[in-house]
Amino acid sequence: MPTPVDSVGEEQVHRVLEAAERIFVSLTGYTGFDRDLSEEILSVVLKAVSAEQQEGYVRQLEAFAGTHRDRLGQLYGKYGPGGKFADEGRCYLTHQPESVVVCERLDEVPMWLDAVWNNELDAELTLDRFTKYWRFGLGPS
Repeated sequence: MPTPVDSVGEEQVHRVLEAAERIFVSLTGYTGFDRDLSEEILSVVLKAVSAEQQEGYVRQLEAFAGTHRDRLGQLYGKYGPGGKFADEGRCYLTHQPESVVVCERLDEVPMWLDAVWNNELDAELTLDRFTKYWRFGLGPS
């Protein structure tokens, strides 16, 4: 049984954000994201990573991004910065690097992510919309 964490340290948030930024920028070329927002969201989303996985999570995220590079590229190409259906006002996550972490958690522990998100972030519709993009909004446009 995974051990939940009550809070995630600032150092862990920064390590994961650094990796997420590298991945996100390599896929989008976009650097105009809100770093403070990224830190705020990651401090919540990383609570959906068990205590046992926290230390190796950056490697896990990088492996996920490597495996799903085409899918992530399609997500950002369609809904992200400069994408055909980009609308940052309706779903700001598509323009933020922490979205890589959100995608990974949606694939690994969607209910756990949903629980921590809805408990702490006042943006339930954002996660719902982003989840639909990630799960159903890819493919032919």
